[in-house]
Formats: sequence, C-alpha cells, structure tokens
Amino acid sequence: MHKLKRLKYVSLLLILFMMMATHVFAAPGGSEQAFDNKIVKRIKVDNIYHHIQYLSEEIGPRPAGSEAELKTVEYLVNEFKSYGYNEVNVHKFTFTSSGNEITAYNVEAVKKPMKNHDTGQQIIVGAHHDSVPVSPGANDDASGTGALLELARVFANTPTDTTIKFIAFGAEENGLWGSRKYAEAMPQEEVERTVAMFQLDMIGSADAGDLVMFTADGEKNLVTDLGAAVGSRLSELIPYSELGRSDHVPFHNLGIPAALFIHTPLEPWYHTENDVIEHISKEKLKDVADIVGAAVHQIARKDTPALERSRVAPVPVDYYYEEPNL
Repeated sequence: MHKLKRLKYVSLLLILFMMMATHVFAAPGGSEQAFDNKIVKRIKVDNIYHHIQYLSEEIGPRPAGSEAELKTVEYLVNEFKSYGYNEVNVHKFTFTSSGNEITAYNVEAVKKPMKNHDTGQQIIVGAHHDSVPVSPGANDDASGTGALLELARVFANTPTDTTIKFIAFGAEENGLWGSRKYAEAMPQEEVERTVAMFQLDMIGSADAGDLVMFTADGEKNLVTDLGAAVGSRLSELIPYSELGRSDHVPFHNLGIPAALFIHTPLEPWYHTENDVIEHISKEKLKDVADIVGAAVHQIARKDTPALERSRVAPVPVDYYYEEPNL
C-alpha cells in the first residue's frame, strides 16, 4: 500500500476506534457490570479476614464500656487514617444499663466528594464494632466491621460526587445506643441530604443462611432497589424482608432509606463463645462487600447524576419479599 494511503487508513481506524470507545463508556444505559467491576476488583477479602482475625482473636470480646472497646476504637482510627482519611471522628456517648452509666464510642471516617463535583448528597455505611461480653464476635460483628474498613479503603481514592460516611457504631448490643445517639445528633439539613444508609451486620458465617436485605417497615426503598439490582448482576437476586434489631433502624426513623444486610437464618454460634473465625466464609464476606460496595458506587460515582430518594437503580429488577426466618 502507498505510504500516504496507509497513513490515512491507519488514522481512519484510530478515529473509528475512539468513536466506538466513547460510545461504549458514555452511552446512557451502558453496561452496569463495568461500573460494578471498578469497585469489585479492588475489594480484597483477605483484608476483611485479617480485620476479623484481629478484632476477634487479638482483642476478643468487645462489650461497650470495656478496655477492649478502647483498643477497638484505637484500631479503627489507625486503619481509617492509614487509608488517607483526614477527617476521622470519635464520638463519645453515655447510656445507662442496669443502673450503671456506660461510656462508649462511635468511630467515623468521612469521604469528601471531588471539588466542583459535589451533589450535596450523603451516604452512610455502617457496622457495629461491639460484641456481647461472652463472645469473640467474629461474625457479630467483626465481619461487618471488617467489610466496612475494606470499603473505606477502596473508596478512599475513588472519584465520587457524594459524601460517604463510614461509621463503626458502639453499644449496638445494648440497644442500638451508638446509632441512636448518632441519628439524634444529626441536624435536619444533614438528614434531608442523606439519601441512603447501608448496614453491615453478621455477613460472614459459613453456617448461616442466605443474604437478605431487611428494612424496618418491610417496604422496598432505594437501598434495597440498588442491592437487588447489583446482586442480580454479581451473584443472585436478593430478597427483602422486615426486621429491626440493628443500626439501620434509627436512620429509618428519620425518613432515610436504610437496610440491613445479613444472612438468615442465623448461625448456631450466635452470641456464644463459639462465634470464632473458624466459622467465617470468605466467599460470603466477598459477596456482601461486593454488593454493598457496588451499590454505594452506583450513587456516589461522579459520572451519574444525583439520585433522589424516589429514584431506583438505573436497571430495575423485580425482587421479592421473604418472610423473616431468624
């Protein structure tokens, strides 16, 4: 081929390739799986497992108000800061149990949106770091706390247009005190701009049942819509159901779309000394972290418009209600 003609031919191919690439990545309704993978491929289940191991074995039982809780708080703060978070807050609170005043803590890391790309909206991702006094709490809830830390690590350098707050709540086992205190302190302006709350609780037991998304009123919301849509792409369709008993409830009571991600029925080791890391499934940990991470990214990624509370996932799926089985 003549040199000039060959150069024109190559140039034309390059132009066509660039047009095709632009269409693939910018076209509305494009592959959501590609966007899921931006988060999923960065989530390392071994990191989650390491956190569970440290919390359940090195620290052990972590009841509210104990020295073990203080060690847990120190660990959480150090981990969040190691990921590059400049805003890490420890919220001290007190409550009364059996006539005794107990001091406990919430630990919060704040992921700020990109400059000039702030929708003004906010997402909360939560887990509880405490356990009952007799239990190492590997699944309840070192598993959720470990996933919370790993998602915070992944999102630390992810471009977003939405504020994300990663919060490890204290004193959940005493009656949701940490999340109740946190929700009570939220200004109305912050409540109104909080579009979703994802709660991670007991997400890793090999001996528990299947993943279910629980809402406090048994109704679908933005969080369950996104969870179901992502689940259908990454693993399987996830049902929703009705249950309180975890840190999603105080946020639901404020009118914020909130859901609890947990496996049911519960494992036989629930709230016993046998809730140890040997019963943890890495497959389950990765599955839930992937689903919640991709769902959060669906709202927070900078190439999507702001999601209002009434909006559903870009590709809605038909998911079903399942009777509670705990």
